[in-house]
Amino acid sequence: MIPVGKERLDPAGLERYDSLFIAPHGDDVVLGCPGRVLSEVEKGRRVLVLALFEPSGGDTPAAKASRELGADAAAAGLPAARARRAERAPSSRVTERGPEDEDAALEAARFLTEVGPRVGAVHVYAPLGLAASVDHLLTYEAAVRAFATESGRNLFLYEERPEAFVPGAVRVRLALLGARLPPGAAKAPERAGLMRHLWRVNEPALLRGDLRGVGARLGSLVAARRRFVRARPWNPMRAFGPRLQPVVHVGDEEAGSRARAVAEVLLPRDGKGRPRAAQRFNARAAAAAKRLGGIYHAERYWLFLPSGDGLPEVQHPLEMAEA
Repeated sequence: MIPVGKERLDPAGLERYDSLFIAPHGDDVVLGCPGRVLSEVEKGRRVLVLALFEPSGGDTPAAKASRELGADAAAAGLPAARARRAERAPSSRVTERGPEDEDAALEAARFLTEVGPRVGAVHVYAPLGLAASVDHLLTYEAAVRAFATESGRNLFLYEERPEAFVPGAVRVRLALLGARLPPGAAKAPERAGLMRHLWRVNEPALLRGDLRGVGARLGSLVAARRRFVRARPWNPMRAFGPRLQPVVHVGDEEAGSRARAVAEVLLPRDGKGRPRAAQRFNARAAAAAKRLGGIYHAERYWLFLPSGDGLPEVQHPLEMAEA
């Protein structure tokens, strides 16, 4: 049973699980890695989907989708970016990190540090940090702080969807992390030209139903171009950031069907009630499956590897904030 609270989830009330999927918001896991959730459940493992920046106690469509995949769902009740902005800086964007986010970053890290020993999961999944909302970056940082260097656990980073469908998005993110990849994986993150990248950079927000004005869309293009340019010099075999190994999960026809059904439930419909967003999302997912070597469905994860080369552990913003 998942403890329900009016404000924050109490980690002491959680049960033991074999696999823990950490999400910024309720829909991120079921859209980004439904095949892996199904696979874990089919192996007889107890699975918990934990949404950090989601109000606790609510039975949301995303929570229902998690349960339909065989997992339990819980929400931590930490304030999301929009709520934090409304309190201190209502006019600031949820895509830009501000001073009000630093307390949230530390709180999320402390929360996961309490959750880890209580849940006892061997396999932990956290977002790579592709999405525009700062909540995704904070969730990545908190999970790395809590689990990346802990022995006895495997920390996988999942590629958030639909953000991972943007050409070059995964490569840019890995470059900005300074990720080190094994020689055989250096070409795993797909390259894309700047114009192709920018052409699709606003599509995830549209698919999620986040209708923004022209100014916001132009701002996203400017920020995306800046990140793309900064990522160009990245050499995945000589970088000094976290060591990551790509792991591809290939799903069968049943997994593909269940994943498509989740998208149809969670993504918004157009004014005539048609699932246009889900149709485009599922078309992108099918194309991604072929690129990753699957037929019906495929997802990619990035497994944290131990340093093993004498280099000091990479310092993440959370560690520097407490220094």
